[in-house]
Amino acid sequence: MDKWQQLDREYVVRNRWVTLAKDKVLLPNGSTMDDFYVFEKKNVSLIVALDEENNVLIKKEYRYPVDEFLYELPGGVIEEGNNALETAKRELLEETGYTSDEWIKLISGYDYPTKDTNVVNIFLAKNVRKCSGQKLEISEDIEFEFIPLKKAIDMCVSNEIKVNGTISGLMLTEKLLQVTDIK
Repeated sequence: MDKWQQLDREYVVRNRWVTLAKDKVLLPNGSTMDDFYVFEKKNVSLIVALDEENNVLIKKEYRYPVDEFLYELPGGVIEEGNNALETAKRELLEETGYTSDEWIKLISGYDYPTKDTNVVNIFLAKNVRKCSGQKLEISEDIEFEFIPLKKAIDMCVSNEIKVNGTISGLMLTEKLLQVTDIK
């Protein structure tokens, strides 16, 4: 199997949120595509934050593009100069006021590799504790609550939780707790 070759790239949109490129590519079969669009989005970190009883911190936030209030894990974009774990720690603190001394990287994977370039990093933060208030960005209005992990899994199965990164993080956490002695 051969890779595609980029013949040309034109940037259609470039701003602090997203970059949209229109590529001209040569396919392995010799065909050319003149308009293959690629979103260059920033990588993100998500956090499965568990308290001592394995209740998970879930946030509820309005998402304008889909016009819904969604249940999600805390998280955010990795800014230049930061790594995935630093971002996870910062976002947990800013969005919720919670922190942890016990961090486990669950997974790193592509969000939507058909059109996007970004990587989603998911971390487990064990035994989280409250240490400050929220420090939200102007566009954020976040409610959060602790719910039993089993209830969160049930919400994934019943499609109450609809965000893929959140579903992945919760399912991986449940599996990790089943197969290891992590408490």
